[in-house]
Amino acid sequence: MIRLFVFCATFLAVTHATAEEIISSHAIAKYGKPKYAEGFERFDYTSPKAKKGGEVKLAEIGSFDSLNMFIQKGEYAENIGLIYDSLMVSSADEPNTLYGLVAKRIEYPAESKNWVAFELNSDAKFADGHPIDAEDVKFTFETLINHGDPVYKMYFSDIGKVEVLNKHKIKFSISNPDNKDIIQTIAGLPVLPQHFWQGKDFEKSSLEVPLGSGAYKVDSVDAGRSVTYARDKNYWAKDLNVNRGMYNFDKIHVDYYRDQDIEFEAFKSGAFDYLYELTSKTWATGYDIPQVKSGQIKQLEFGDKAAKGVSGIFFNLRKPKFQNRALRQALGLALDFEWTNKNLFYGSYFRSNSFYQNTRYAASGKPSDAELDLLKPFKSQLPEPVFGLPYQPPVTDGSGNNRKQLREAAKILKDAGYSIKNGKVIDPSTNQPLEFEILLSQKGIEKVINPWVANLKKIGITANLKMVDMAQRSNRLQEFDYDVTWLSFRGIETPGDEQALLWGGKAADVKGGANYLGLKDPVVDALISKIIAAENDDQRIAATRALDRVMTHSHYTIPLYHSRTNRLAFWDKFSYPETRTSYDFRHAAGFYTWWIDDAKVKSLKVKKQ
Repeated sequence: MIRLFVFCATFLAVTHATAEEIISSHAIAKYGKPKYAEGFERFDYTSPKAKKGGEVKLAEIGSFDSLNMFIQKGEYAENIGLIYDSLMVSSADEPNTLYGLVAKRIEYPAESKNWVAFELNSDAKFADGHPIDAEDVKFTFETLINHGDPVYKMYFSDIGKVEVLNKHKIKFSISNPDNKDIIQTIAGLPVLPQHFWQGKDFEKSSLEVPLGSGAYKVDSVDAGRSVTYARDKNYWAKDLNVNRGMYNFDKIHVDYYRDQDIEFEAFKSGAFDYLYELTSKTWATGYDIPQVKSGQIKQLEFGDKAAKGVSGIFFNLRKPKFQNRALRQALGLALDFEWTNKNLFYGSYFRSNSFYQNTRYAASGKPSDAELDLLKPFKSQLPEPVFGLPYQPPVTDGSGNNRKQLREAAKILKDAGYSIKNGKVIDPSTNQPLEFEILLSQKGIEKVINPWVANLKKIGITANLKMVDMAQRSNRLQEFDYDVTWLSFRGIETPGDEQALLWGGKAADVKGGANYLGLKDPVVDALISKIIAAENDDQRIAATRALDRVMTHSHYTIPLYHSRTNRLAFWDKFSYPETRTSYDFRHAAGFYTWWIDDAKVKSLKVKKQ
């Protein structure tokens, strides 16, 4: 008995000493504490004055042939994500914090973070009234990694066992606890209805209306031309704090247009209600119209502190010709941004020089000691400028005569072994004239690329512009069938595990993936792993800034430009919250805090008469 007592006492003492604190919360923040305490009323960027009702008409460029947003095949309809709820939902006024939606609570061990569990809201239902349970969450996870877009399999590669603990609780084991972002990644998982998808081919691109659990349902579809969403008046989460003041329109109708010029003419005629203006020339000159002067159309321009993302000319590094850093650098010198900004953009844009523009993660000054600790082991593999000041694109005088930059480009090519024959640059690896194709589908960007093509011709490089429709370009990108293309990514407030999808070597051979560069750089991979494993924001800043230096000084892309303001035009029928955030207004996410103002609708009708 004495021995048993001693054993039990010792066991209990050791267990108590090594037991790990389990966090149980309504929210999860990457760093620090969530802004909103449990039981909060609403997000600050929504308004208690918001009213439900009315119909809004929106517009998109291109076309669509699918309502399944989770697979690689097809072009899915814009805003189809409105029909789905996720386990947790992000807040727009604080970086990287999620609050409970389908899952009312999240649990995980405070230190090891080697598992995460979600307790589902027992009121959660799909649009057909069928309850959402843990089996649906498990089904969703397994379906996405086995039958969804290949990026899901990579995104969730650090997830091990998935256990349904009971009807309303599910646990995910984490096989790689060094991935400090994986818990939030899982928390953002949308939930699909197992009973709806049974017996259906998930991988098939289809216009069959899917079943969701979100604020809206698909109301009608005109293939390739329009889609209409109707607010689900029986939406299970309409009164949750994360949804108060959100999703106010009874119907959202989206029409598709061939290009921006046609879209703008349709907007002026009243064919749709709201336009995020992307074209600086149109913003500067196109709104000198009676509808604006009379107050029927309103313009709203405001700055924000949001991450600006990546906009640039991407080289397909799978092509041997683009493996040469000197060539990529020379090609970048031929782009005259100052002339383009002055003559095409009315001086409204700013040149980008970072993959993390407008965030604290962009490289700044000389490398810190923490950055150097990460970079020095790879010194022999890196360009010398990585260890100096951040990358700065070449600057011209804006006259259109950029001879200085073109001479510098020619010298770089000569020093790298390229020669000139009959006025053409000869690629030393093939002994053939250097020539490549630029794949585009967006009409507006063609005006930016043509002057670059002309400058390249001056130094003996032939670049051929290839315009295709959006579907064809998408297919060619998925199959790696391109030399050079223009791409733009949304900004990321806090870089994390998505960096492996964008730039990681394992993603380079995944057709349909997001590593469009085809980048396979062991230094980049090593720095991405440091970002993902960061224990705190200081470590994440050091790793991301180091990566930024490597990516920019390696000239993997030719960075283009960004705007520091949002430009919104809309028919005067709306009211909106006084508080604005970095919410995405381009893709209408921020717009869903707006509502139809009946008094303004009546006034607008009078003005139109």
